[in-house]
Amino acid sequence: MKRVICLIVVLLISTGAFAQVEPDIQSRLEKIYRGDVESVREELPSLLSRYQNHPGVLYLQGMLTTDGPEAVKTFQSVVDNFPQSEWADDALYRVYQYYYSVGLYRTAEQKLDQLKRDYPRSRYAFGQQPRFDREDVLSEEHTGQPVQPTIPEPQRQDTPEQPSSHFPYALQVGAFSTYENATRQRDMLRGIDQPVEITTRMQGGQTLYLVWVGAFETREQATQYGGVLRRQFNIETMIVSH
Repeated sequence: MKRVICLIVVLLISTGAFAQVEPDIQSRLEKIYRGDVESVREELPSLLSRYQNHPGVLYLQGMLTTDGPEAVKTFQSVVDNFPQSEWADDALYRVYQYYYSVGLYRTAEQKLDQLKRDYPRSRYAFGQQPRFDREDVLSEEHTGQPVQPTIPEPQRQDTPEQPSSHFPYALQVGAFSTYENATRQRDMLRGIDQPVEITTRMQGGQTLYLVWVGAFETREQATQYGGVLRRQFNIETMIVSH
């Protein structure tokens, strides 16, 4: 009888009947982007208990962590411990976003270089964020391909506005070497229910014109609205601080 039971167990294992079902991370991320954060947050303890050290669950934990330094530690752990997982490039991109948003541009560029080197097939590898001392990487068509910088006009009447909100967070949706390209990006987003502003930043002796959307009290609110822009305009965003 024991032999029969053992044989049945072996057969079940070999056919995958006891195989653990993978957690559906993507559907939960979509919930976050739709603003249904709390329902996913309620699931997280159970997911962490059931799928210990699962890279997708850790990535989800990072997305739900409102403290920036803690979130980046979680994302970095995915990169370091699960470099071959499907979530490693996503996590590394989030690490890059964090360092850029807090002004650590050299570290951010190192992370971007690592992303391009280690994950050349990633959708983020040659995506929509600026190299800090070279050409624009965001084009108004959102092709994800670098566009050559144009020579600034010697005279222009318009000047970039500086963000006026006292809320600490916004979403960067574009970085351009010319003000004209930045205004095209801004004008495309006219009519949304958040302010769209252009601000400037010097990098490598060059002025970058940054297009920022929104005024958010928390990183969580900014993340939710980033999902809205992704669905409506197919734009990848990054959280920045005013």
